[in-house]
Amino acid sequence: MRVDRPFFAPLAITVVAALTAVLLFVSALVSWLAEIFGSFKEPCLLVGAFMAVIAFVVYRVSLKSYFRQIGEELSVIYSVSRVVRGWLDWAAALVGVKEKVDVE
Repeated sequence: MRVDRPFFAPLAITVVAALTAVLLFVSALVSWLAEIFGSFKEPCLLVGAFMAVIAFVVYRVSLKSYFRQIGEELSVIYSVSRVVRGWLDWAAALVGVKEKVDVE
């Protein structure tokens, strides 16, 4: 038996809850480090730099294969367009068109 359940609302609530948890964790970490350092400047810089490094690593790891796939698809598109361009030049020569057709 299939039950149609909503998908978007639970997903949105989960994302909002996860973001809230991350924000609360970061603020608690900064507050704790501020007690240790005696100032808010250094903990904010440390936690901000750490989060930037984490974001960069996640970006590189998760999107590396995606960019590779896009590069392969663009390579295929380029090779197909070169073949089609060759066919068009061949057809133009067969018909007797002396000028190359500029496709832009």
